[in-house]
Amino acid sequence: MRRTAAAFAMLVVLFAQPALTPAPASAAPAPPPVYPEVGRGTAVLDHRALLSGYAEPEWYEANIPFLEVPDQEIQDVYYYRWSTYKRHIRYTDSATGHIITEFHNAPGYAAPLGGIVAAAGHHVYEGRWLRDTRPVDDYLTYWLRGPGASAKPREEYVNKDTDDWAHEYSWWAADAAYQRYLVTGDASFVEDLLPDLVRQYDKWGGQYDEKLGLYWSVPVWDAMEYTASSYESDPANPYHGGAGYRPTLNAYQYGDARAIAAIARMRGDGALARTFEQRAASLKDALHRHLWDPERRFFYHKARADLDPRQRLVSTREQIGFVPWAFGMARPGTEQAWKQLLDPQGFAAPYGPTTAERRSPFFMRDALSGCCRWNGPSWPYSTSTTLTALANLLNDRDQDVVTAADYYKVLRGYALTQYKDGRPYVAEAHHPDEPRWIYDGRGHSEHYNHSTFNDLVISGLIGLRPQPDGTVVVNPLVPAGWEYFALENVPYHGHNVTVLWDRDGTRYGQGKGLRVYVDGRPAATRPALGELTARVPAAVASGRSTRPVNDAANPYGTGYPKPFASYTNGIDDVWDAVDGRIFYDDIPHSRWTNYRSPNPEDHLGVDFGVPTQVSDVRFHAYDDGGGVRAPASYRLEFWDGAAWREVPGQARTPREPRAALNRVTFPALTTTRVRLVFGNPPGAYVGVTELQAWSPASGGTRLEASVTGHTVTATFARDGGRPATGLKVVLAVPPGWAAEPLGRTGTPVVRPGGTFEARWRVTPPPGASPRPGLYPVRALATYDRSARAASTYAHVEVALDPAAYANVEAQDAFTADTSAGYTVHQPFDGEARPAIAAGGGRFAGSAAQPFFGMVAGPAGPSSADAVSVVTAGSFAGTGGPEDSVFVGWVKDRDNYVTAWYNHTRKQSGINVRAGGRFLDTPGDAALSLQPGDRFALVLSGDTITSFALTGGQWRRLRTAGIGGTLATPQAREGYRYGFGLRGSSGTIAIAGLEGRAA
Repeated sequence: MRRTAAAFAMLVVLFAQPALTPAPASAAPAPPPVYPEVGRGTAVLDHRALLSGYAEPEWYEANIPFLEVPDQEIQDVYYYRWSTYKRHIRYTDSATGHIITEFHNAPGYAAPLGGIVAAAGHHVYEGRWLRDTRPVDDYLTYWLRGPGASAKPREEYVNKDTDDWAHEYSWWAADAAYQRYLVTGDASFVEDLLPDLVRQYDKWGGQYDEKLGLYWSVPVWDAMEYTASSYESDPANPYHGGAGYRPTLNAYQYGDARAIAAIARMRGDGALARTFEQRAASLKDALHRHLWDPERRFFYHKARADLDPRQRLVSTREQIGFVPWAFGMARPGTEQAWKQLLDPQGFAAPYGPTTAERRSPFFMRDALSGCCRWNGPSWPYSTSTTLTALANLLNDRDQDVVTAADYYKVLRGYALTQYKDGRPYVAEAHHPDEPRWIYDGRGHSEHYNHSTFNDLVISGLIGLRPQPDGTVVVNPLVPAGWEYFALENVPYHGHNVTVLWDRDGTRYGQGKGLRVYVDGRPAATRPALGELTARVPAAVASGRSTRPVNDAANPYGTGYPKPFASYTNGIDDVWDAVDGRIFYDDIPHSRWTNYRSPNPEDHLGVDFGVPTQVSDVRFHAYDDGGGVRAPASYRLEFWDGAAWREVPGQARTPREPRAALNRVTFPALTTTRVRLVFGNPPGAYVGVTELQAWSPASGGTRLEASVTGHTVTATFARDGGRPATGLKVVLAVPPGWAAEPLGRTGTPVVRPGGTFEARWRVTPPPGASPRPGLYPVRALATYDRSARAASTYAHVEVALDPAAYANVEAQDAFTADTSAGYTVHQPFDGEARPAIAAGGGRFAGSAAQPFFGMVAGPAGPSSADAVSVVTAGSFAGTGGPEDSVFVGWVKDRDNYVTAWYNHTRKQSGINVRAGGRFLDTPGDAALSLQPGDRFALVLSGDTITSFALTGGQWRRLRTAGIGGTLATPQAREGYRYGFGLRGSSGTIAIAGLEGRAA
């Protein structure tokens, strides 16, 4: 109890209120809305009917423009694509907020937190039409000044020519940000990003050729591997393709230069605007001089001189030749290129357009025998850009090559492409001539977010063309025979714009013709289809002054905040409940369930690791329509330092739990843990796709915490607006720990662009020997009386000290032959059981062929707080792929919990095998062990961490969650302190084994 008292004394210091005395309900401010307020608008469509079958319809009602058109496939795909976008909005942490993902499960070449920049421009174009601006605000910031802008290696698998993640792939950063501003009307946000947009632009300078005045790129880093130009420019390596001057990056840079110039003029920086206007003009001139073929009337890839001294244009027209029109770059007189879009030997296809013209010898080469050949398949990424370009051409220039009917034809084909088994669906690439997706990997490609569709419907088909002034232009590209369509309550400049077409006035009862409404009031009308302009009031502020943070989110899958549960089904993972991904279906799999639990009720909770103020807990319940349903009941509880207590003053929305979002608000209290205790529904169990704990925070500030040794530094930065006054920064530490302030105190004023630092010395509980690992700390700030900010978690590291584990349960220096007390298990039949020799200070295993022995010692761990240590003896040194030792706990050939060290590769990792199956424990750490060095694995409940003692100092290597594998006495039964010896041949030995428990 002394530690508990110390813990809550610390709470009083940190938060100046008793943790167990929440504020009276009457004094608590009303909780903020979960979804943005729609505001005044029209109500001509039945929104709930249009959302039938979609989980959490409230999100759509609050966020999206509603559509009705007489084309059922376009309409169905429209709502499906909003569901796809919604599921790719991922909350990460308090510093970054949201990102927009491409794959549900990030591949190895993704940036920190899982972003992939290749389709970021598409993500912004699509997401600009959402009423909640926070996700795209966060996402642009992520790429321009957050983790997405951080350093990456200059290695081939992530682009050896660039050094940060925002330049791994080419994209149109400034153009996307500016086009979004045209929709939101939020000038302050895009103006604040201007220095970052300039930096993003200039960092492509390493790929600029001053002689030609063009940028070069490699097809794969345009996100376009195995293109026709790849096969032609580098036949030996068509995956990458040869570096060359392409319409892609050059058009993106042109669009970005124009956007930067426009933003600079908004800020009053005429000199910067003129610089980028000149850059844009020079790029346009160079593109037409070098990449336009006047005879073949198309823009082409041109090889770089080191690959082709003659720098010839390639022979194949590719869909990238339409990209210049997407950014207004193509000059009058080049429109003949668009004939190829409709040509049966060009790009025309029933499920197209194709990515390369059909007449090319490279068309569909190997496209059906492997993934990602962009030399013919129908690719949504490229289709999106082409349709954007076509809409721009039809709106911006008089010509007689293509018509609105052509736009509709291609858009409808694109909609028909997005089906599978009779239902809307999008994957990576589609056969151009057959109704089937050809690149569609299970658990990988489903609901792939790499393109636009809804932006093409809104800004192209319905023709809502955003403007920088106080107007909106509508120019529909719909078929002339359509009798009606409606696009209702489009978020535009903080207002709601509705576009109605009703030929005879009977569909919507609002009168005949084309009509535009602003905030529910008529703003413009015309009797026939055509261009229409309406006035829109001044833009309304976006409300970025409040930016709530989710204190339960942990996208890293380790450390704090840390989820826990009384029972988790074997195919589920409790970490999925806090990973920021909200999926209401099974593919991909991201949820916690208590399916088949023997318990009458089960709990799911989150351990914050430090005292945390909580007032808003939400859970998204999962329902598969079978064995997992919404809970019959639930209790929300918090840890008071000694016991679990039900949270007082709860207000629940909805009152009864349902399979979607459930929210509980209550007067703020401070605790280290909260949990939900679920009652199972009749005949079924409970599932949760996401558990959240939201707290208020204010925009316009940043609070960061860093650790050096046991000293924590918090830096508060004011980005803009008014000065921050009355600033107080405190540090939340684990229960029992102490934080001694160092340096400045008081209530400073921090002006825009300024910073303030606070420092503390952090110490563990007195008289305690803290276990090794990372202990969370978190900085919290209050200012301007009620404004708040919170840092992400930082961690104080406690090094391993085996002596801190008092109970010595295994100790053997092998001075004598003790092999009789050890059991050697052979994990794999294809590797021999080694011959064993013990004594003389070593336990050795050897064989003339590949061998593998897992060795269980004479004693097992008495608790789930234990450490297993081996001392390195000698390695085989044969240079074979296996020359490895393992340390941990061994039960038999199919059950062991171990860390491994491979002497050949000088790498270390974790292997956990349960019931013959390996747990997912990815990631290696660099390590080099010498004779006499020590190698250890620490068990702490449901987590293991590997350490190595080299050069006289213990170093932490890898951490992995292992669930309940060794958490209980029953689970640990049969496990022994042990080790493993695995070699390609020769002899491997350890010089000692030690096992200790708390």
